[in-house]
This record gives sequence, C-alpha cells and structure tokens, in this order.
Amino acid sequence: DAKFLGVVRDNYEQVKEKIQDSLKDVDILLCSGGTSAGLGDVIKHVLDELGEVHIHGISVQPGKPTIVGVIDEKLVIGLPGNPVSALMIFNAFVAPPLTSLSGIKKDFEKKVVKGVMTRRIHSPVGRMQYQLVKVDGDDIHPIFKDSGAIFSLSTADGYVKVEKSVELLDEGEEVEVYLFN
Repeated sequence: DAKFLGVVRDNYEQVKEKIQDSLKDVDILLCSGGTSAGLGDVIKHVLDELGEVHIHGISVQPGKPTIVGVIDEKLVIGLPGNPVSALMIFNAFVAPPLTSLSGIKKDFEKKVVKGVMTRRIHSPVGRMQYQLVKVDGDDIHPIFKDSGAIFSLSTADGYVKVEKSVELLDEGEEVEVYLFN
C-alpha cells in the first residue's frame, strides 16, 4: 500500500531524519524534489551518507535530475521537483515496475493513439524528450511550457516520446501519443 509520509523542507538534517524514519515502514521510498544540484537539493547527500547512489541524472527532458539509490537494502527514488518532470519520470520509469512489484495484474502499458503534429518540436540531441501534447482528433498540438508550469498538465492529454537521436519532429509528421490514464 502507498503511504503519504508528509512534506519536509529542504534542510539536510530534516530530510535525513525523515528518510530514516520512513524507511522503517516502507519497502520503497519515493521522494519528490531536492534531487538536483542546488544548495537546497539534499537528497543526493543524504543518500551518499546513509547508503549508495546508483543513478543521479538521466538523459531525458524533462526529468534529468532523477536519482536512484539504496539505503539498508531499500530502494529510494528521487523524482525532480518540477511537476511536469516528476509526472513524466513517474509515468515512464517508476509506475510500470512498481505496478509489477506490487503484484497488481493490471497491464500498465499506456494507451497509444496516432496523429499528426500541428507544429514543429525541436529536441536536444542526446536526450530522450517527453513532449506534452493535446490531442484533437488526428491533430497533435505540442504544449510548450516550462517543466514547472503545472497548468500545462491540466491541458495535456498525453505525451510524445522524441528519441535521443532525433533533433526535431516536423509539422505534419505522424507520431504516437502516450495517453494519460
């Protein structure tokens, strides 16, 4: 069962204490925020002290500052603090294995629809990009907002994956959209 364990300020000692207390009651700990490299981003430092960091930073946009580590043989996953980044990383990388590990027999495969891009999307080569989109029949409209813009989530129907070797998806190009459930 999932448990909400509260909110902690970006304070090293408070985060460390909360993680230690939380790991007594859970098998996997999922944190949101504090995963980047800023002064208030302390999750990596806590993981370094209490356990081991296995992944810090992945080649995706949005969601690069994702972190994965282990403390006392328990998995700790840190999602980025930006809402869009957190949702994209959770949907793409966290929910499918959690669903499987929990014994839920639900098929977590995303519902996919095809459509045509109404505008060009530029993507950074070398990084997988998850682009929020709005679906209108066969028309796929990219939503160009910052990963911290929570409003963009309310208008998005799903996302388009832009492979890391692709520099752009052109207007008129057929794409697959992974719909939010």
